[in-house]
Amino acid sequence: MLKVHFLNVGHGDCTFVELPSGRLMMVDINNSKSLPEEDIEALAESKFLSKAAFELNLAATPAGVRSWEDYYESLLVDPVDYHRDNLRSQEIFRYIQTHPDLDHMSGLHRFFSQEKVALLNFWDTSNQKSLDTTDFTNAPYDALDWTTYQLLRLGHGPDDSTHVVINAYAGDLRDYWAQDGIEILSPTPDIVDTCNSSDSYNNISFVLRLSYAGRSIILPGDAEGLAWKSMLSSFPDSLPCDVLKASHHGRESGYDYDAVAAMSPSAVICSVGKKPSTDASDEYASHGAKVFSTRYHGTITVTINAYGEIWIDDRNGARLLTL
Repeated sequence: MLKVHFLNVGHGDCTFVELPSGRLMMVDINNSKSLPEEDIEALAESKFLSKAAFELNLAATPAGVRSWEDYYESLLVDPVDYHRDNLRSQEIFRYIQTHPDLDHMSGLHRFFSQEKVALLNFWDTSNQKSLDTTDFTNAPYDALDWTTYQLLRLGHGPDDSTHVVINAYAGDLRDYWAQDGIEILSPTPDIVDTCNSSDSYNNISFVLRLSYAGRSIILPGDAEGLAWKSMLSSFPDSLPCDVLKASHHGRESGYDYDAVAAMSPSAVICSVGKKPSTDASDEYASHGAKVFSTRYHGTITVTINAYGEIWIDDRNGARLLTL
């Protein structure tokens, strides 16, 4: 069985993958315990409510919650709690930092340094991004997460523990990730150089294809046009998939018509808090895909069993789609 947990962490990404080998893989992290102000405003608008009505229960809400704000906050999950409660605090065999944006690494310090979750392998891109303490002034992120990232990418864990650091590129293959059905579709060395030169890192994202029982899932980080064009050229036969995690939180910047047409997913999962103004859900749906968002369904799990059946469930285990 392959089971992928797309955590509802607001605007950001955190994905756990239970592999058929029994190993646990983690892709990115974001630690969101409350709704940002802009999410509250956007969700209130989607309910045709004022912000005050959204916060103070001036409209019918789901049973057991005081307000719509409480309801949507109840859908958010803490990666530490989720790992403990649903994944038995299992060691992380492979952590993959898709790219060095803070909404994909917020919570690294707590998860690995404070909670001291065991880590064996850390995948990192060869990025040259640099930040200093002034970059965190009045920012929603913690400088400790950036410091922890710098230590982890050097192979240093908590309490003098060490782990293997892997800087891989498209097409690289080693036995122990081939055993887990992982194929790297991006980035290439040229893309890495381009991103480092431009100091823009969405396209440096690891794009991974997970395969099991004749089915496949693509996890693209925040890949944009440059990366998709490279994959269309170099790996056209590896693009078809059953489930796609929408790149860049479902924004149009992560959507590429030709790439989505080549992938032809039956389902698309969006990990997002506030619905972006450049939301591409309709574009994905135009390819025949069912689009599901953590914003509405909470944490979404995708399970592929040994017979190749795919089950997509919401936070309560209710079936959203069977393939």
